[in-house]
Formats: sequence, C-alpha cells, structure tokens
Amino acid sequence: MRFPNHDIEIFDVKEYVKRRLGPAALNVLIEVMTYGPSVLKNRSQLHAFFFMTPFMFRLLSAAIARTFASRADEFDFSIQTQGIFDGRIPGLPHLIYTDYTFMDTMNEPEPDRRLFRSPTYLKYETALFRQADRIAATSGFVERTLVDRYGCDRSRVRTVHIGANIDIVPSETTIARYAANHVLFVGVEWERKGGPALLEAFTEVARTYPDARLTIVGCSPNVSHPQIAVAGKQPRDRVARYFQAASVFCMPSVVEPLGIAAIEASLFRLPVIATRVPGFFETVTDGKTGILVPPNDPAALAAAMRLLFDNPALGQRMGLAGFERNRTRFDWNRVGRQLHRMACAIVPGLATAA
Repeated sequence: MRFPNHDIEIFDVKEYVKRRLGPAALNVLIEVMTYGPSVLKNRSQLHAFFFMTPFMFRLLSAAIARTFASRADEFDFSIQTQGIFDGRIPGLPHLIYTDYTFMDTMNEPEPDRRLFRSPTYLKYETALFRQADRIAATSGFVERTLVDRYGCDRSRVRTVHIGANIDIVPSETTIARYAANHVLFVGVEWERKGGPALLEAFTEVARTYPDARLTIVGCSPNVSHPQIAVAGKQPRDRVARYFQAASVFCMPSVVEPLGIAAIEASLFRLPVIATRVPGFFETVTDGKTGILVPPNDPAALAAAMRLLFDNPALGQRMGLAGFERNRTRFDWNRVGRQLHRMACAIVPGLATAA
C-alpha cells in the first residue's frame, strides 16, 4: 500500500502474540473450549480459530490502544487488515481492509457451524465494522455481507479487490503447452482447498490419460501415484516455474475467501478449474477464463479435466482471456490508489497533501 507523503508504522499482531507465551497458551485452551477439540486436528485448523476468540480480540485491541493512544496526534488515520481485533485509536479516522468476515461463512455451500459457537466474538466483530469510518473489501461478496448481514452503511463500504503477489512475466501460449495435460495445484491447506476431491478426480482421469500429470505445490499430502508429483512447500520465487510448466490450474476449494492463487495462475495464462464458492466468482469467469464446478464433486472435476485435455485450444483461449481480464483488475498499485482515495474521504486535508 502506498500513501503519498506518509510513513506507515506497523503493529504486527502475530509477532506480538509470539512474545506473549502465557496469554497464547491460555488462548489455545479457550479456543478448544469455544470451538471444540476438532480445531486440534491439524495446524491450519488450530491457526484459523486461534484469532477468533473474544479473549484474543480483547488482548490485541488493548495492546494497540496502549501502544498508540498517547501518540494519536502523530498520525492522520489508522488502517487495519482483517477484523480480528479493534485497531481504532480514539480521535483518529479508521479504515479497515478485509477479505473475510465471520458471516461470509453463511454464503458458503457447506458452512462451518463451529464458527457460530461464539456470539460474543461476532458481537465484537459487528461493532468494529459498524463503527469503522470506511471499509475496503477484497470482493463484492464481502461487501454485500458487510451491508446485508452486519448492517454497515453502504456508503462506507467499497470493493477494491486485491493484488497478485507475482510479477507478470512472458509465458508460453502455444497449443503444445495446453495439450501437455499437466495439472497444477498450489495451496497450503490441502483439505480446505479441496485436495482430497482433486486426488480422487485425477486418479480416475489418469486411467484413460496415461500422459496426464498432477503436481502438488505448497503442501505434502500422503500421495503415492506414478503420475502425481508432490513438490511440497517452495520458496515464493520458485513457484513461478511450476505455473509456467503447467497446462491447467486446479483449486477445488471447499471454502475460499478470494482465491489469490487462481488470479496468479491466470497471469501465467492458465485456464482455471475451481469451485462455485463466493471466493471464485470474481476471479474466474465460468466458461470463459475457466470452469467452475460444485465443491466436493470429484466427478465434475474429472469431467472438467477431460474437457480441457480433449480441447487444448479451449484451454489456450481460457488462459489468454483470464490474463487479459485479471492483469489490471488485481494489481497492488491499483488497490493502493483506491485505498488512498478512501483515506482522503475521511481525513480532512489529506487529498490536497497527497
């Protein structure tokens, strides 16, 4: 984010928690008591619910207040990402930039009911959003949730999208690339990203496409198949080579706030197979830049893969269309300019100073 003539002072909530071992341990106990022992199933579950307790919300909000309240006159405004704490500083205009709310879960085909076991947390989050001077959302469905389910003033909420975390580089767009039948999955959370359904679908497809390949990047599921390669976690600067080597990108998420990896795949001119969940509705245009299928539907996934394997020219058209659609829409410089305009709207004199 760039704000002309401004320096940004950062309060990193994760680093703060790492230095507070006692409160962190207590919060894990509260997390399990609130959401159930299933949050201990894996590290991603434990992490996801860790910052969704009333105790952690209060802890972080109080820490921010102690750190900055006495220095309020040094700042023009405050901005926080996500709604897992209250970063407001008395006397300062406050801007929130978020890709997720608790109530977005209600828009998912299979809502995680555990999220609604803490009405106190939902009360805190609702008060935060309603009292913010402006809220920037990464997608239209988050914007609609803030207005329709949280009762936020429509004039204070605006979709600004998000930026891709890769540089746009030349990528091969020959028919041969799309005819190679090489599927790529990139994601850290194997189960939430629909990995089990993908594995079942690809295993079925591989029976009749002996040249098909699947590469898994970002996680290391226990998979043993001659046509599947598990690359595991990779440095960000090495992920690009996997995108460039693929024919199709597949991310059949069960729950997805936005699907940034699908955006990045399109910038490498890949057709995208994803699911009909809200996070993909603005990043993948069904039938034009990719194919959307129901979540947890291996048969539909397999059919989508076969369609692209049998029609490499279709994959080529989708890949090029996705590139043209997303290369300017999901750009951090564009996002930064919109956030700056929103800050100008709530800070007297900021627009003329910029």
